[in-house]
Amino acid sequence: MALNWLSRRDYSEVQLSQRLARQGGEAGDIAKVIAWCKAENYLDQQRFISMLLRSRVNKGYGLTYIVQECRQQNISREQVLQCAAELEIDWFARARQLYQKKYGQSSVTEYKDKLKRMAYMQRRGFSNEQIQFAINQTE
Repeated sequence: MALNWLSRRDYSEVQLSQRLARQGGEAGDIAKVIAWCKAENYLDQQRFISMLLRSRVNKGYGLTYIVQECRQQNISREQVLQCAAELEIDWFARARQLYQKKYGQSSVTEYKDKLKRMAYMQRRGFSNEQIQFAINQTE
């Protein structure tokens, strides 16, 4: 069953163990299945992190959001940062792309409107420096 799921997409160890537990698997058996999947390279945590990172970046999310999502999968911040460095993601360019996609070339005239735009970018997981860069590059 686990192999069937892994043939369709990558899972984190936490996701796979939760899914197996929902199917009624015992804790000892689940640990053996996960160990076997890791030994046979069907389950690879780095591959999962890379897939998740690429997916979320393409959907317009920033590093903070992605790290928070990975934390739920028991993936450390260091692992995410290492993978992001390997993928050479330009977070400033991604912030600018998202900002332009959402707001176009319209400039901010009111302070209240600027705060709304900044809050949106923060919810998407971008840092203050990246948000300021995106706003300044667009205007």
